[in-house]
Amino acid sequence: MSMNMFFRAFTQAEIDAMENDNSLIDQWVLEDEKYTLTTDVETAWDVLAAILDGVGFWIGEEVDNALFNGCNLISAAEVKVNAEKLAEWTHEKIIAGMRALGENSDLYHFEAFQDDDEYLLEQFDCLQNFYKEAAEKGLGALSYAA
Repeated sequence: MSMNMFFRAFTQAEIDAMENDNSLIDQWVLEDEKYTLTTDVETAWDVLAAILDGVGFWIGEEVDNALFNGCNLISAAEVKVNAEKLAEWTHEKIIAGMRALGENSDLYHFEAFQDDDEYLLEQFDCLQNFYKEAAEKGLGALSYAA
């Protein structure tokens, strides 16, 4: 079974509420679907996180007891900073970054992306567009792997 990385955008007030009451996280993501925007970068998350040096990933407050494997609550300010950083990346830089990782990389599903650059770029576009739109709307976000 593959593990995907999901991103959900919420208002800053909702992010604050989930930070103060972690029990709201599962309810608002899985049951109420209270989020405003959503995307996932499928199995490309580990490769993208390595190429992007963590931009867009592993930021915000970690919550261990939510959404299967934990999650990160990302403030609207952090969303904006990450949107700006992601806007600096091009497809050419992503491909060059992947090649720089080397053929023997042990990143999750790395071999699949060596043979399919376009799929990796599609997932990068999903991540970049999510952060851009969330930042434009002044939203915070939540990310989790499942």
